[in-house]
Amino acid sequence: MAVVEMMGMSLIGPRQEIEALAAELLTLGNFEPVPLEFALERRPASLSSGGARISTFQKNPYDELLEKLNYVWKEAGAVFPAERTCSRDTPSLSREECSRQVLDVAQKIDIWKKRAEVLEEEREKLMAAGAFLDALASADRDVEETLMTRYLSITFGRLSAENYKKLEEMAAVTPLLVYPVVAEKGYVLAIVFCSRDYLEEAEKIFRTVYLKEYRLTDLFEGAGANLRERLRERQLDSERAIRALQEAPRNYLGRRRKDLERLYCAVHSLQRVYALCQKRGEMSGIFVLSGVIPAPTLDRVADQVERLGPNTLLLTEKGTELEKRGRQLPTLLKNNFLARTFQEIVALYSLPSYGETDPSPLVALSFCLFFGFMFGDVGHGFLLAAGAWWLARKGILKKAFASVIRIAGVSAMVFGFLYGSVFGSEEILPSLWTSPMHGISDLIQTSLFVGVAFLSMGIAINILALKREGRTGKMLFDGEGVAGLLFYWTAALTAAIAFTSDGGAPKPLLAVLGLLFLVILFSSVLERLLFGPQEKDEGGVVHTFTVFHDLLSFLSNTASFVRLAAFALNHAGLSAAVFMLSDMVHSLPGGALFRAAVLLLGNIVIVGLEGLIVFIQTLRLEYYEFFSKFYHGGGRPFAPVTWNGKKQD
Repeated sequence: MAVVEMMGMSLIGPRQEIEALAAELLTLGNFEPVPLEFALERRPASLSSGGARISTFQKNPYDELLEKLNYVWKEAGAVFPAERTCSRDTPSLSREECSRQVLDVAQKIDIWKKRAEVLEEEREKLMAAGAFLDALASADRDVEETLMTRYLSITFGRLSAENYKKLEEMAAVTPLLVYPVVAEKGYVLAIVFCSRDYLEEAEKIFRTVYLKEYRLTDLFEGAGANLRERLRERQLDSERAIRALQEAPRNYLGRRRKDLERLYCAVHSLQRVYALCQKRGEMSGIFVLSGVIPAPTLDRVADQVERLGPNTLLLTEKGTELEKRGRQLPTLLKNNFLARTFQEIVALYSLPSYGETDPSPLVALSFCLFFGFMFGDVGHGFLLAAGAWWLARKGILKKAFASVIRIAGVSAMVFGFLYGSVFGSEEILPSLWTSPMHGISDLIQTSLFVGVAFLSMGIAINILALKREGRTGKMLFDGEGVAGLLFYWTAALTAAIAFTSDGGAPKPLLAVLGLLFLVILFSSVLERLLFGPQEKDEGGVVHTFTVFHDLLSFLSNTASFVRLAAFALNHAGLSAAVFMLSDMVHSLPGGALFRAAVLLLGNIVIVGLEGLIVFIQTLRLEYYEFFSKFYHGGGRPFAPVTWNGKKQD
C-alpha cells in the first residue's frame, strides 16, 4: 500500500552538464546511484558505437584535497569544519582552482613544519653541546684538549631510548664507554668513547642502533672563550624561531579562516558531486550516470535535465522491468503520521521488500487494538504514556519507540473507559462495554472474533499479492489462497455452531470442509491441469506436509488470540491483588503509610513489568500470527545521496 514505486534512470551527456545535474540530484536527495553496469545491461548497442570503449572511474580526486585541508586544520590545532556548515550557495570553483589553492596552503604548512623540524634538530644539537661542555667543565677539562686526543675517539649523537638500551648492552661486551647526556621525548643524547683503533667496528655498531652523529668540532670551532654563552644564545634563538613556526599555521588560519572555510565547502561540494558520479562511465567525452529514483519525483528530475542539460539524454526504466532482470530495488515507505510511527515495529521484523504490501497501516490499527485489549486501564495507560514522553525527553528512549508506547498508552486509556477500570478499580467509572472481572465470556468471544478477522485479513492480502504475481492457480487453490480462506471461514462457522447449539456441527458444512480440504490437498495438481507447469512447483511430500501445516496453523493461530482475553483478565487480577495486599497492611501500625506505599509500588510494577509483557505479547501476535499469513520482508532501505552523505528514508 505504502511502498513507493521506484524506477531506473540514466543520464548521458557532456561532463559539465552531468556534474551540474549531479549537484541538483544531491540537493533533491532522491537519487541512489548504481554501478555503470546497471545502465549498460540492456543498452550495449546504444551506448557504444564505432568501437568506442566505455571507461569507469573509481578514485575520487577530491578525497585527497579534503585530506590535505584536514591536515592544515590539524597542524593549526583547530577543529575541522563540519559538513553542515556548508551551504548549497557556496561559490563554485573549478577543479584546477581548488587543487591550486589547497596545494598552496598545504605547501606553506609543510615548509613551516620542515623548517621547525630542522630547527628542532639544531636546538637539540646545541643543547647536547652545552651539556657536553658542562660535563667537561665539571671535570676541569679543555674542549680542544679533549677532542684532539691521539688515542681516544669521542662520538656524540642521538638515538631512541630503546636503541640506547641496546647500545648499553653492546658496550658491556665491546671496548665502548657509553654515557647519557640528555634524555628527552623518547630520545637520548649520548657520548661514546672508544679507542681510535676500534672506531671502524664502533661505527658499524652505531649504524645498527641508528645513532645520529653530531660533529662537535663544527660547533666548537672558532667559538672563543665565551663558547658556552654563545651556544646558549643560539639555543634560545632556535627555540624562539621554533615557537614562531609552530604558531604560524594557527595564525595563518586565524587570518584566513573565512577564505579557507569557503575553500573547504567548495572542495566538499565537488567531492560529493564526484562521489555521486564516481561509478559513472565515460565514452569519448560523454558521461553516463545511472541510479534509482522514486517514480513520483521523475517530473522534478526531468525539469532539471531540461534546464541544466540541453545536451543530456534522460533514459528511464520501470521498476518491474528491473525486477525481471534480477535487480533488487530499494524500499521507500510513504505513510501518514500514525502508520509512519509504527514503521519501526515493522522494521524490527524486516523491511518490506519492493512491491510487497507494507503492513504499517494495519500494524498501527492492530497494535493499538491488541495492546489496549490486554492492558485496558485509564490510570495505567496514562502513566505509560506520560512515562514514555518523559523518557523520550530525557533521551533515554528513542523518539520512534516512545511514540509507539505513547499511542499504546492512549489505546489502553480508551479500553480502560470501555472496561470502567481506573488503576485496577472498577468502581470509579461505569464500564461502557464490559468488565474483565465479570465479563470473561464476552472477552473470550471477542478475542476469537478479532483473531478470525485479522487472520482473514492476512490471507486476503496474500491473495492479492499472488494475483499481482500472476500465480492464479496458487491464488485459487492454495491453503493460504481463496480455497484456504473459504476453508477457514467454514471451519470457524462450524465450530461456532457446534459450541453454541445442541445439534452439533451441521453436516452440509462438514461436507463443504471435506471438499475444500481435497481442493487444497490437490492444489498443485489442479494448478498444473488448469494453468500448466509452474516454476516454483513443490514436491508431493513437501506439498502434503505444507497443507497440513497450513490447516493446523488456522487452529493454533486462532487459539493464540485467546491471549487477548487472558491478559486482560490477568491485568484485572493483578490489580485486584495489589488492592488486597494494601488492605492487609492497612491494619498495621502506620498502616495508612504502608497502604500508600503498596499501592504506589504495585502500580509501578504493573505499568513497568506487565506493560513490558503485554508489549511482547502484542509483538508476538503481529509477527507470528498476523505476518505469517502474507508477509515476507527482506527489503533494503532506499538510500539517496545528499550533500552530507547518505540518508535513509
